[in-house]
Amino acid sequence: MTVHFAYAVPPLRYRSTGIWAKPRRLAEKAGMRLGVEPSYRRGLSEVHVRPLRAPFSITCHLSRFLSQRIPTLVYDWGERVCPPVEPDDIVLGHPHSDPATVIQRVFRSEVKCRAKALIFPIHHGIPSISTFVVPLVERAAVVFGIMGQFWHETIGNSHYAVGKEKIVRVDMAVDAEEYPLVKTSFNPPGQRGYLYIGANRPEKGIEVMSRTMSRMQGFPRGWIGRGEEIPGMQRLAEHVDLTPEFVRGLAQRYDFFVNTSVSDANPTTILEAMAWGFPVACTPESGYHKMPTIMTLSTSDIEGNVRALLELQHAPEERLREIGAANRRLVEEHYTWERFCSTVWAGLEPYLEASAAGHESGCPQHGC
Repeated sequence: MTVHFAYAVPPLRYRSTGIWAKPRRLAEKAGMRLGVEPSYRRGLSEVHVRPLRAPFSITCHLSRFLSQRIPTLVYDWGERVCPPVEPDDIVLGHPHSDPATVIQRVFRSEVKCRAKALIFPIHHGIPSISTFVVPLVERAAVVFGIMGQFWHETIGNSHYAVGKEKIVRVDMAVDAEEYPLVKTSFNPPGQRGYLYIGANRPEKGIEVMSRTMSRMQGFPRGWIGRGEEIPGMQRLAEHVDLTPEFVRGLAQRYDFFVNTSVSDANPTTILEAMAWGFPVACTPESGYHKMPTIMTLSTSDIEGNVRALLELQHAPEERLREIGAANRRLVEEHYTWERFCSTVWAGLEPYLEASAAGHESGCPQHGC
């Protein structure tokens, strides 16, 4: 029995050290791909970059967890290959829009295996992003949806409703040790800053961010991320390594982490900010919902957003420290890789125990 796991595999530059580092990086620069080469069939043991950002962190942690329990082969989600699936195997992975990629080919085939399962971030505020996944959801035995409570509660009103009963919600995770607590004090009221880390993309609700932050003149407002400029925000960098030293510098000027996404499953940047000790203000559509330590923002009520951010601006420092400490505990105790991986394992266990007979999913060993 083997698990065939397809997710975003870290590029060679994340996995190359020692005398082979330069040759591997040159190979990658030349456009060479390694396919299902042994180094990442075995749980991506060669990954050296820390902290490793999502989605690569998901691939590394889950492949390592699985490989410690069952033989596991790892594929990049964009690879155009046909895995050698046997009737006793399980296929698990992130769908790609290209019909020639590994999960698409497996799910559209008819040869039997124990189960085919999906795992990917689920949000449905902008349906055009993910409608291609619906036929695969219909064919899946189980779907592990990486998403916050808001998206799970509203799944029945979305294009994912066809698979509602088979969707298992999985909260995102980070390694808290890689994101040390750095925000332990706050600037005086009237001088506190607001920080956003993330791209300028439609699902990130940047128009909401811009309209809200343009009303917050007189306060520091910083942004790290790629994309067009965000009116009302000062771009600090397009990309930067978020080392503890760098984040300590951010924590001296900025006091709150803000996210106004309109369709975002469970962004790790919010978890990272929580681990660092920042109070967070975000929309439910950011994936974090009905949490007493998070200030709720709106995708439409700009005036309400301004009031909420001003409430934080003038909150007692002791209260802000309490919020930061509570957020840190949540990351340490709940948003962990052990919980993430164990949830997936529990969802796969019925298929690990079952006979291959009677399962319709699968992939031919040839001509997939």
